[in-house]
Amino acid sequence: MTTTRLILLIGIAFLFNCFNQNVTAQIKINAVGDIMLGSVTPKKILPPEKGKIFVKSAKDLLSDADIVFGNLEGTFITEDMEPEKCSKRSRKRASCYEFGIPDYLAPVLMELGFNVLNQDNNHSEDYGYKGYRFTQEKLKQLGIKFIPKQGYDEFEVDSTTIGIVAFGYSGNSNNISDLKKAKNIIGELSKRFDILIVSFHGGAEGKDAVHLKDTTETFFGENRGNVYQFAHSVIDAGADMVIGHGPHVLRAMEIYKNKLIAYSLGNFLTYGNMNLSGVNSITVILKAEIDSKNGDFIKGKLVSVRQIGNGIPILDKTNNGFNLIKSLTLEDIPKAHLFFLNNDRIYPSEIIPPAIKPIELNSELKLVQIKKADLHNN
Repeated sequence: MTTTRLILLIGIAFLFNCFNQNVTAQIKINAVGDIMLGSVTPKKILPPEKGKIFVKSAKDLLSDADIVFGNLEGTFITEDMEPEKCSKRSRKRASCYEFGIPDYLAPVLMELGFNVLNQDNNHSEDYGYKGYRFTQEKLKQLGIKFIPKQGYDEFEVDSTTIGIVAFGYSGNSNNISDLKKAKNIIGELSKRFDILIVSFHGGAEGKDAVHLKDTTETFFGENRGNVYQFAHSVIDAGADMVIGHGPHVLRAMEIYKNKLIAYSLGNFLTYGNMNLSGVNSITVILKAEIDSKNGDFIKGKLVSVRQIGNGIPILDKTNNGFNLIKSLTLEDIPKAHLFFLNNDRIYPSEIIPPAIKPIELNSELKLVQIKKADLHNN
């Protein structure tokens, strides 16, 4: 491919971008993966400065969006609360984790800019139903919406109504393995909202789980769902965007029927008691813009972030998160209809002339790809 042709293609992308900005009303969504601000269990590991260190390191990365979303892994607690999920035996052999986050850390989430958090995960009831409800009350006090198990919350942006509904695999979740029920739920909610976003907690965990598979995944013998089939099914039923979390690592993304699917956004801010080695510490902030009329994906950015120390998120100028998602997407979903550009931008691949394959253009731009072998060496 000649330099002139390459410049022409980039120009087309730029003009497409400008055109959409001028004629299409957009909903801006910032989304991250797992959040756990520090815990007193299983080991007491808490951040300095009452968590203000997180605000200093990451506040500017999350601004300028209508919706700022994350998955809250754990429960806010007071000193008198006790963990309830694990047995004494499993605690002793360190095979079960319970995350109790002191409630004085909760305002950090508001200062970071979050306005909605997912509660449908396997740690939201670590301190029993009392802790689960206390967390909801704490978020209400801070003006942060929450998505409970078997539930949803809602926004209104410039007269556009937006619903966010949760699915998972634990306890009282809307189970991601029950596709018939999931379709029914989405079908009903899509009648109530102009835009419907799905949050799901599912898939296997850890560095060996970076690759997306069209199969039912298990972890420690537990059914964690077929996230690929789930995501496609809810979009078929009327969802407009799917945000995944649970594997603690990044996974591929794709555009399906013009809707964006992020299969896992990894660990964003997980301070202590979590493995942050290798790919576990690499993440992104997904900044997506979708059409307010039909929910179609318009454009986005993947802001690369990494966690340092016990789990402090900082901007990663080496763009590892972006490169990892690009590499996984090209390998796991060759027809993802997603085009990666300039170390942080993502676009629908339809902006590229059909004769030019996105992978060919990526090669010409010489964007760094993380090799398959590198993923297994971390």
